[in-house]
Amino acid sequence: MNKPATTRDPEQTRLRIMEAATDLFVEQGFSSVTMSQLASAAGVTKSLIHHHFGSKERLWEAVKEHAFEQYFSAQMAMLEEAGEPDAGLLRASVEAYFHYLKANPKAVRLFAWTHLEGDTSCGDMDAQLMGAGAEWVRQAQQRGLLRADVNPTHIVATFVMACTQWFEAKCHHQHWPGMGSDEAFLNDFLKIFMAGVAPRD
Repeated sequence: MNKPATTRDPEQTRLRIMEAATDLFVEQGFSSVTMSQLASAAGVTKSLIHHHFGSKERLWEAVKEHAFEQYFSAQMAMLEEAGEPDAGLLRASVEAYFHYLKANPKAVRLFAWTHLEGDTSCGDMDAQLMGAGAEWVRQAQQRGLLRADVNPTHIVATFVMACTQWFEAKCHHQHWPGMGSDEAFLNDFLKIFMAGVAPRD
């Protein structure tokens, strides 16, 4: 058991709780973690967790948002700075999400737990980013740069789900005969995906 936190810095205490909660949620999911475990791992009292986050549910939301914020900010900036839509930005978005997941295995496990536990609350960032991405695709379709006979939200969802599944299920499929590296899969997926969304004759 960790010793109780002695710092009087509220931000440091909040960060300590977040770090401990992230590790526990990554390993056990939301449902299995107790407030007593969280307090022990962070070296604080349960009342201090309630003071900073209000409840275990709100702490869980804060952990998920913190894990996703880095990618969210970078991708939103990419969309806002892109100018006119083109297929190159869609390809760059796939690469950015894939590499975010590769560099953040804890985020991958958090996402997996939300799916397993039927957690439908991924915060405003998730819906905002999906909406912005789909709108960008819709504009590219109107300009004739992407095929127009596919739901733009489905185009974004396709690469999100494919990249997420690659890392969530990697312990299983990495042993399949002939399976290549992360980058080899990404390169092949981009060939298939980008050809699939190209304008039809």
